[in-house]
Amino acid sequence: MPEVIMPKMGDAMEAGTVVRWLKQEGEEVSPGEPIAEIETDKVTLELEAEDGGTLAELYAGEGEEVPVGQPIAFIAGEGEEAPAHDGGRRREEGRAAEEEAGEEPEAPAATAAPPEERREREQADGRFRASPLVRRLARENNLDLSRIQGTGPAGRIVERDVRAALERGEARAEERPPEKAAPVAAPEPTGAPGTTLKEPSRMQRVIGERMQQAKREIPHFYATVEAGVDGLLSLRSELNERLAEEGVKLSINDFVMKACAVALRKFPMLNALWTSEGIELHERVDLAMAVALEEGLITPVIRDAANKPLSVISAEAKDLASRAREGRLKPDEYQGGTFTVSNMGMFGVESFSAIINPPQAAIVAVSSIIRRPDFDEEGNVVPRSTMKLTLSADHRIANGADGARYMSEVKRLLENPMLLLV
Repeated sequence: MPEVIMPKMGDAMEAGTVVRWLKQEGEEVSPGEPIAEIETDKVTLELEAEDGGTLAELYAGEGEEVPVGQPIAFIAGEGEEAPAHDGGRRREEGRAAEEEAGEEPEAPAATAAPPEERREREQADGRFRASPLVRRLARENNLDLSRIQGTGPAGRIVERDVRAALERGEARAEERPPEKAAPVAAPEPTGAPGTTLKEPSRMQRVIGERMQQAKREIPHFYATVEAGVDGLLSLRSELNERLAEEGVKLSINDFVMKACAVALRKFPMLNALWTSEGIELHERVDLAMAVALEEGLITPVIRDAANKPLSVISAEAKDLASRAREGRLKPDEYQGGTFTVSNMGMFGVESFSAIINPPQAAIVAVSSIIRRPDFDEEGNVVPRSTMKLTLSADHRIANGADGARYMSEVKRLLENPMLLLV
């Protein structure tokens, strides 16, 4: 049955929003043809049809948020008709009609399911098919989703199933120790003259939740070094002069990213992920670079950065950053990083520390180059260009000594930049 489902376009994606339908009901579509624009917490992408035929019915309207895996449309082949569907727009229109008629929509009974059926409804990662809203509702009311029979598409547990279980007093979860107190709620708006309220975007909400979780749950430790970069500046100028005819222009950040990646060869515990089954070490450095957007931050990934020449790193970084700002990155281009570099030097920031991007073990914050007087080995005052770099690392994975030695190696490479060319 050629249903179009909401695809999973990110590791943490649980739902997407249909921004715009590019095809309308009754129109013919071909395999690979874009039919809709889908917004995730990171980007807006075109959804391509996997099957050809007639777009017989749209289950989700524009602006509607749909859980991953739930049908949003049906493409009919020759002689086919769209099947009955209890989700999406049809279901909402039915509810609206019942409410206008003064009738209460009937909630199907929610009963405890046998273990065999429960296992069939579990996804590969062990989670039941249910939206974030349903999970939150079950958690707030201490219900066990494994004991609730789903009546949604493909056995999905929907809101009405949970509410029916509540009314019947069924599916209670085992008593657990009380959870830690929730964070203090944000204050109400003041409503003062001259103020306006701006609704956070999906990206801002997700970034806020993840960064709050990272700062709360990951024991950060920090290590800062100051690298002299006069030699790096001279080498960069010389290389750019020679490479100008080839259209290559190396940035300071290209050198920094290369140095951070090369140094990780000696410190595998910092090129690692914290997982549910243990610490996952990576031989290859898939370097994520932070790119600032109007609504937040995204981290496209340069694969195998330690083994790529500076010119390739530079070209990939420019391409990824450009397409990130245009919202044209593919999910596999901003997922799967093993280490992150965040550079705010272009804003004149002299020093800062960054929040770890989970499940990664570490992130390096790069500050601006400062020109100031210093002393040479003979005690003479000389001008010197320096840059501060700060490591934020997960103390569950690496210890302070590892972090200090790693940053010393990054400093050594930046102060001897010819080493990055071999």
